[in-house]
Amino acid sequence: MDQYTAGRHFVFVLDEGFTMQAFSSAVEVLRLLDRVRPGTGYRYNAVSLSGGPVAASNGFRLIPDLAAEAVPPRSVIVVVAGVRAGHSAEPALAARLRGWARRGHPVWGISSGVVRLAQAGLLDGRRVAAHWEDVAYLRDSHPRIQVTASLFVSDGDVMTCAGGGAASDMMLSVLRRDLGGEIADEIAARLVIDAVRGGGTRQRRALDMRFETRNRVAFAALRLMRANLLPPLPIAAIARAQGVSARQLERVFAREFGKTPSALYLELRFQDARAEVRDSRRSLTEIALDHGYSPAGFARSYRRLFGLLPSEDRQNAMSD
Repeated sequence: MDQYTAGRHFVFVLDEGFTMQAFSSAVEVLRLLDRVRPGTGYRYNAVSLSGGPVAASNGFRLIPDLAAEAVPPRSVIVVVAGVRAGHSAEPALAARLRGWARRGHPVWGISSGVVRLAQAGLLDGRRVAAHWEDVAYLRDSHPRIQVTASLFVSDGDVMTCAGGGAASDMMLSVLRRDLGGEIADEIAARLVIDAVRGGGTRQRRALDMRFETRNRVAFAALRLMRANLLPPLPIAAIARAQGVSARQLERVFAREFGKTPSALYLELRFQDARAEVRDSRRSLTEIALDHGYSPAGFARSYRRLFGLLPSEDRQNAMSD
């Protein structure tokens, strides 16, 4: 356990409207650690800026059990927020976060807690993971931050996580690094998590981060493509639904994305297939056939797009 012989103390800072799933996904890993291996010294508390109950986005209210002024030295601050974070600044929270960082606390962000860290100026020059719904805000308002499509990212003493169930993956990776794989695997089994995803695993909606547009025709065409990955629609039908010709749609896509509609549609479909290759236990043949390819044709197209075979990609995902 090297420097973590005395464990870690996680202090979850809950912002009004925080995402309950992201919070509970992280906390449940720590709760089960005490059952699987009592006495490791890993603890957790919840804090609110006001000191009073905090409403989650689902309407439930959580009562904090620690005052912000009583946060122990060296504890890890984990900010959890919700969708409102990108629509309103919280200067008092930003000041508090900067103060904790100055005193040497690692400060992490889960879900839109990443937005709160950005607003506090704690992420400039760093690589971060963010929920795909927060990407447009972060890129527009905080251009010095490098936003990735990863589920979670560690950059120095800062960890960021896209949220949702990925918070479990992040905490399990921390325990795996601190305490060993056996403990992390036992906790994952108790959570009925068949495969722990590595931080480099891409979010399923990762392409939303890459192909952003304010063009009405391009946006609507992309939405239609995403809704019809299997089976795919003819490009002419997608264009017709937008009230333009296939040639006009090509010009719009060339201007907005630097790709033809067919090429982008293919990439969307294969990104969806790649998520299955990396995260599911289905056979590669089944995945290929579902996506309208022979196994050999699927492998060729996969390697052309991603630079490796599906079997190699799955092996890499298992070893992350």
